[in-house]
Amino acid sequence: MPDDTSDASLLAGETQRLFRAGGRIAVDRWLKIVSLAAGYCFTGGLGLLLAIPPGYATAVWPPSGIALAGLLWWGPRVWPGIWVGSFLINVWVAYATTGANPSFTSLALAASIGVGSTLQALLGAFLVQRWVGAGKLFASAPAILSFTGIAALCCLLAPTWGVTSLALTGVVHLDEYFASWRTWWLGDLMGVLVITPLLLTSRQLLRLDRRPLQLAEAIGSMVLLVALTALAFVGPSQQDGNAYPLSFLPLPCLVWVACRYKPGGVALATCVVSAIAVIATCNGAGPFARADANESLLLLQGFTGLTTIMTLALAAAVAGQRQSETSLRRLSTELEQLALTDELTGLRNRRGFLLLADQGWRMARRTHAKCLLVFFDLDGLKHVNDTQGHPAGDGLIVDAAKVLTSVFRESDIIGRVGGDEFAVLSLLDKSDSAAAVGKRLQKQLDEFNEQAGRAFHLSMSFGIEELSGAADVPLEVLLSRADRAMYGQKRQNMRRRKGRQVQS
Repeated sequence: MPDDTSDASLLAGETQRLFRAGGRIAVDRWLKIVSLAAGYCFTGGLGLLLAIPPGYATAVWPPSGIALAGLLWWGPRVWPGIWVGSFLINVWVAYATTGANPSFTSLALAASIGVGSTLQALLGAFLVQRWVGAGKLFASAPAILSFTGIAALCCLLAPTWGVTSLALTGVVHLDEYFASWRTWWLGDLMGVLVITPLLLTSRQLLRLDRRPLQLAEAIGSMVLLVALTALAFVGPSQQDGNAYPLSFLPLPCLVWVACRYKPGGVALATCVVSAIAVIATCNGAGPFARADANESLLLLQGFTGLTTIMTLALAAAVAGQRQSETSLRRLSTELEQLALTDELTGLRNRRGFLLLADQGWRMARRTHAKCLLVFFDLDGLKHVNDTQGHPAGDGLIVDAAKVLTSVFRESDIIGRVGGDEFAVLSLLDKSDSAAAVGKRLQKQLDEFNEQAGRAFHLSMSFGIEELSGAADVPLEVLLSRADRAMYGQKRQNMRRRKGRQVQS
């Protein structure tokens, strides 16, 4: 009978491991839900303090941006945090408005508004992931515009749901329905456009790998932006209609930020401008402060939305251009390497060798340095191709390239200038000479043939032209001299082989 004890213990251990892992996942999920609810409540309280006038809707509603960013960060399973945060903030609003303990009606109304806010965030996260992708959200101007369109579409849900609930319970009169809906919708939209990019790109702001000058430039740009925005908005209101174009003062600085920094810095800059504009307008200061609260809200929301969209779109376009330039330079470098490199051996091809050797020869003449120009030709390559096949001939060419790279230095210029022809431009040391280079090459060939163990040996004929740095001779002429010297040695090698064949 088989022993089931070990199987039972393994199953129990696996069950405990899965239970512990599931527990960690559950705890992590609930921590995210609590964090999302706390962030929703905290920013909702700040938003309500800046309402114009105090009420259910504000110029910028940060919780809508936090809700969308939370779902894009942590996934749709943390949606209860949005509902809890919305429920609590609306219960607090009911208590602050009436001064009495919330009734069943106010609790049901808060729960209903929470449902609308949750569905809005879930729809927005789904459409962003489906149509744009969270990772590509700020990669290009079309992605920014698509994100804006998705935000404008999704933010229709919570205002419609919430204002309808308020109207059905008598909190909002029917003649105020459209004005409340419009302010709510614009507030949610501004919250998504301002807060969501800031949260999703916050990791870029936490990187401190900038150089001191770049860090100083970033801090200086932000200080200048705050100063210009404060100059434009922290001042007397212009309710008499004589508006001066002070609201345009921050725009040049925003353009500079968009051209110089990543989307994270741009999102922070637009958030700072929006915060100063909202606080100033709520206190009756700045170019958007009007006697009519609805007019102030429309002007402020229009300024905030257009500034954020255009700045983020410009930053994305600049980032896309930089990425394209980097890709183009990398592709150009790769194409240049392919155009100057021999595919079989990895050495320089004829064009690459002539280009680099000409530069090396010019430098040698300028510094009066001595150098060698060596021209090589493989012996018997046609015979190998005819008897062993072209793959064997290609292998012989590769072996010749390995021998040359082992004999000469990395600073020497080695190239395959023909089918079985190689050339090398080598700078000479004081203790080096053409004869010494020839001996090293022949020794390396002999050692290679001993280790290769092939039926045919690697043999190379070469001609060496020793160049004086004082000689003013073109490289092509020097190559021709080395080529003639190589063929002279090749004829001598052929006579030696014929002599050995006659003696045998």
